[in-house]
Amino acid sequence: MRLERALTRDELPAYWAERHSLFTLERVELSAVEQLDSVGLAFLVQWSQALAAEGKTLTLSSPPASFYPLADLYGVGSLFELTDNPCGSKNGSE
Repeated sequence: MRLERALTRDELPAYWAERHSLFTLERVELSAVEQLDSVGLAFLVQWSQALAAEGKTLTLSSPPASFYPLADLYGVGSLFELTDNPCGSKNGSE
């Protein structure tokens, strides 16, 4: 699945309406997402937790640069499998 809208507070209602179908997906492409704020990160955390309840992991492909400092700040980087990580760390939050 490729997300193309910003992951921000303003977009959360639209994403929340889609959560039942989104939260079943284990991989999401974020290269087109230009903005991500703490609300968007919280949405990704909830998505990850929904999958974790089933023993699965959410893989984020090409998250925006804003993901990394927020994930570090909130200590949630280990909840995700990251690919195309420009920071070079294995989980984006070290």
